[in-house]
Amino acid sequence: MGQIYTNGVFDQVKPLEGIVHRVTISSLDQGLISNGFKLPKRLIDFRQNPELGLQKIIQFQFDGMIYCFPVFEFIRAIFINSRYLAYYLMQPHGLEMLVDNSDMRGTTLYFDLSFRVPAKLASESNARHLSWIYIDPAIRTMWDSVYQLMFNQVIKDSPQNPSARMKKGIPLSVELPAVGPLEFHVRGEQFNNYFLVKEILGIGGFKHPAEEIVFWHPSKKRRESISGDKQVRVTSGSENKDYILNDQSENARENARQDVLETPPTFMRFSNFPRVTARREDVRHSHTGNDVIVTSGRGGKNSGGLEEVSTQDSMVGGDTPPIDFQTLETIPVTEAIGLESFFEMIQILKHIFPGHIRMSVLRVPPGKRFSVCPNGSRRTCAIVQADNGITTKFVIEVARPDDWSISTLILHPTQQTSLKTVERDIKLLLEGLVQKGGHWDQNILNQCNGFNIEKVKHYQSDSIRDWAYRINGKLSG
Repeated sequence: MGQIYTNGVFDQVKPLEGIVHRVTISSLDQGLISNGFKLPKRLIDFRQNPELGLQKIIQFQFDGMIYCFPVFEFIRAIFINSRYLAYYLMQPHGLEMLVDNSDMRGTTLYFDLSFRVPAKLASESNARHLSWIYIDPAIRTMWDSVYQLMFNQVIKDSPQNPSARMKKGIPLSVELPAVGPLEFHVRGEQFNNYFLVKEILGIGGFKHPAEEIVFWHPSKKRRESISGDKQVRVTSGSENKDYILNDQSENARENARQDVLETPPTFMRFSNFPRVTARREDVRHSHTGNDVIVTSGRGGKNSGGLEEVSTQDSMVGGDTPPIDFQTLETIPVTEAIGLESFFEMIQILKHIFPGHIRMSVLRVPPGKRFSVCPNGSRRTCAIVQADNGITTKFVIEVARPDDWSISTLILHPTQQTSLKTVERDIKLLLEGLVQKGGHWDQNILNQCNGFNIEKVKHYQSDSIRDWAYRINGKLSG
């Protein structure tokens, strides 16, 4: 709330709206939970839209003012420092899935993270934050209450068909424990004696139950030196390398130094701030001795001499050229978790299909549970363009790391169809797929008038080669 987005992308350049206040709350359980319609219209007007006004707010009184915290922002500030925690907060027993073992010995906590926690999140600050949620009884109850209250409301509203109620969305709520005093630094808007919190910038006053934390993660390994030649990996190209520019080329140079902008997380300060160290059990060997040069990058036609590149988008990790999409946003193939077998099949298909193969990877639209894989990564799909000189057909394959039962789609154009029309129909198909919870929407399939659309089932008995020959028969026919 109150942050600026341009074309759906968070804009960090424009200044944030609102003024900053410091609020002291003697105890969280003194908060009063109501819905957004309780706020003055001059402060925020939901125009009687239940999708907005029924969202919960928590009201705290301090220094003659009523501070209104949206439950969604309150939960984000205390619990969510990554998309992975956001995903597991909405799962039954999600916290247990992130922790393998927790053992308190005196004032020292031995805390083992599971493989579901990405290696990049296995840091000291995350271990401190996650262990606090896990072992503090009051905070743990508050975490568990988010899912429990949502599920209880679903069962109450629709005991016969809870999944249908879930699709409509449930305003989040939370149980407030007797924890305090706490100090909140917030940004928001004021009208009379009401202050609407748009962002929680920082929280201070929480106490961690442990004085020292020794955490472990599968990625934490102890480095040992052993005798033997060292290996020196040579990058496939330097920033000063010369290239031949040819826009007809199907190989583009990757820009490895793109800017990455992230929204800063809420600053949380513990009153005791326990010391955190990592326990390293497994060993990673590092060789000593003479250097052995190891070249990297693609060999063959690309080794030696000047590399030919184009200004077109490239596909990382493969020689299959991308489709010339104009409106669909593609991503590197390295982010396509769950499509590995499909990519192997495409490599075989390229040798047996009598024509040209192009492929791009997209993210499926956000907003539903199906949009995210069980491991917390965003679900993707591959689009393949197969041109045999007479007709051009398209294959849509959705990532299935969870073995989700969904057919491959093959689009057969019934007339001369522009790529822009193809992009529009693919976008409609993917939006319908997400809204249907992971199933192709027959109504949208019927709306794609420019295509005959065929569904191809997956068979566990098929080998990668069998799969490739089956798809080839559909494309060549």
